[in-house]
Amino acid sequence: MRDIAIATTILASLATPSLSQETTFKDLRSYCHAMSEASSPTLAVRIGGMSRAQAEEQMKGMTDPTAIRMVKEVIDFAYSQPASAGLDAMKAELKNRCISKKIFAQ
Repeated sequence: MRDIAIATTILASLATPSLSQETTFKDLRSYCHAMSEASSPTLAVRIGGMSRAQAEEQMKGMTDPTAIRMVKEVIDFAYSQPASAGLDAMKAELKNRCISKKIFAQ
């Protein structure tokens, strides 16, 4: 459960820049790499057997619409994959979908 909370925090910080400093990426590929890495804890809890309901429960308290959308996209992706999928394979597929603008579209 701690892992999904960490993922939520990381995704929220990437999705919503702070008032004092904006997170920028030089290109789509670097953005997608960062997002797939930030999604690792969420993907890992899927592989580890956490139920989708438990993963979604961890989003309670989030208020940023963009961050909520992004976390939901990661959860949707993770639970569309077989639980036996490896973390690296899931991150690579997530990154590919991001690059093709099928997920995390801005």
